Amino acid sequence: MTPCGKCEAKCCKYFAFQIDTPKNKSDFENIRWYLAHKGVKVFIEKRKWFMDIANPCRYLTKKHMCGIYEKRPLVCREHSTMDCERTLGKFDHEHAFKDMKEFDVYLKKRFKPKKTPTS
Repeated sequence: MTPCGKCEAKCCKYFAFQIDTPKNKSDFENIRWYLAHKGVKVFIEKRKWFMDIANPCRYLTKKHMCGIYEKRPLVCREHSTMDCERTLGKFDHEHAFKDMKEFDVYLKKRFKPKKTPTS
């Protein structure tokens, strides 16, 4: 049996892509807006920012198999069972946000007003 035999195809139920590192208030507000949407997460890994969207592949069968295996996209062909979500478990994200509330906590800590020494 292949390593995918007992898997429920977690890798086929979302996609993630790198986004620009936020540099100003407007950029951070855009990330808050992304996080206002269901199925969207944002994470930071190796100082790079990513958006993760929970949206299953339209070709995933009810048995969690690829319905277009012979014609699947290159990114799917290159995906290895050695570094898949089922094998690795959790990813090593520096930060991960599933909603605006979590992101606001991060922003509050990151942009905490600096204390100035009193005379």
